[in-house]
Amino acid sequence: MVFLLIIAVAVAIRLYRLDHFSYGLDEILQTYWMGGSWDFLWRSIRFDAGHPPLDYLIARLWESLGPTDALRKLPVVAWGLGAVVSFGLLVARRATPRAGLIAAALLACAPFHVRYSQELRPYSLSLFLLCLSLLVLDWFLSKPSPAKLVLLFLSYLATIYTSYLPQVILSVASLALLLEDAITGDPSRRSRVRRSLAWSPLFAALLWLAYLPWWPIQLEASRRPSVPAVIEPFGLHRIGRLLSFFFFAPDGSYPLGWGGAFYLLMVWAGSVIALRQERVRFFLVWSFGGLIAVEVLLRLHPHWDVARIYLPAGVALLASAALFLDRSLGNLRTRWLGVAMLIAVFVLDGRGLATYFREGRADWRPLARFLKARPASERIFTENQYSQLCVAFYVEGPQWLYRAGRMERAIWNLEGQVVRLTWSWEPGTTGWLVLAGEPESPVLRAWAKRFRATAFPAAEGAVLVELDPALREQAFH
Repeated sequence: MVFLLIIAVAVAIRLYRLDHFSYGLDEILQTYWMGGSWDFLWRSIRFDAGHPPLDYLIARLWESLGPTDALRKLPVVAWGLGAVVSFGLLVARRATPRAGLIAAALLACAPFHVRYSQELRPYSLSLFLLCLSLLVLDWFLSKPSPAKLVLLFLSYLATIYTSYLPQVILSVASLALLLEDAITGDPSRRSRVRRSLAWSPLFAALLWLAYLPWWPIQLEASRRPSVPAVIEPFGLHRIGRLLSFFFFAPDGSYPLGWGGAFYLLMVWAGSVIALRQERVRFFLVWSFGGLIAVEVLLRLHPHWDVARIYLPAGVALLASAALFLDRSLGNLRTRWLGVAMLIAVFVLDGRGLATYFREGRADWRPLARFLKARPASERIFTENQYSQLCVAFYVEGPQWLYRAGRMERAIWNLEGQVVRLTWSWEPGTTGWLVLAGEPESPVLRAWAKRFRATAFPAAEGAVLVELDPALREQAFH
């Protein structure tokens, strides 16, 4: 009954304000790819190579139903719910049923997981498949059978076909689970696990063969130059910011704070318990070992320094907190403290969720509605391709990219160059310039200050500049 209540709460939170914000750039790009033909989708994801294709293929099948912006996210919500269930069951199997319920409740209300259970990207599916794979592995080791082995293989294959970093974290967590069970526990399980370890190279080889169609694309993507991202030096501020993201913060930019410090103490206490308790030590390797692995990979091949890349490892921190709360609730002398801490966690989760639901995402729709209401003869210019893709999606629709320039409205990317306006802004006509996204152009922005501008803060701080034809000649001299 309690588990069903947790599931109901998880569904309710993830459906709340599902259409309150617009898509962000990554979601817009994915929807653009869904709006074209299958060939267009395949060429797009091969060229981008940002993720393996499974999530895109599922989204393309869902797109055939003609969903709205909100309904497009329903599969993502389902994957988020699946992660709550599978993570809770995994902790219950490795620790206690009560610890599993607590872990499921913590994940159900965690702002970071709610956020990525509402984002039209592969992160929700990859996290679900990661938790599911480890759950199936533990289930298989309890009593191996051919049917369980097939299910295990399919869950691992689906995980590696969804996202790159979960491939690494799944390997780390799986090996930790196998090694722990190979040296601890009852003799019969140790024997089964050691046999599984002996056959694991063959299992890995079969996964490798099944992944070969995508491997050349992943290899080519790994050889591309690193993105021009600034990686924050490793230190207390960085550690605090990343941990805060997995505790109560609505995104990855917040410092740890007192609430985060409180959660960190629970994780630390739970980690001490895990070190002394059989079958749960692997959670420490999954979480802390995984976080270190991601950090090392980020330093070796710099990527955008965003907290979401730590998702496959950071989620396991909740298992340590659940172990501590379970121990507190199971002791008559500390039960009141455990209840108080659990209530405090949900209150702090509520604060983080309130901030997320209020201002946690961009909204390009008000800006787009204004531009759509203008005459079609008025050209729209953007500072960069980032803002062009966002504006065009909500002015022209998801088919804009696939139409390859056959547009109802002219939406021009200036690439930060004022000179492009000299031939694209027709004399005697009003134009509109959107300043937003990356990279910013100081020259273009300084030039645009002579015109009247309107701020659209929700659209990632966008500023809409009205290009008044009466000022055109003066502007170019």
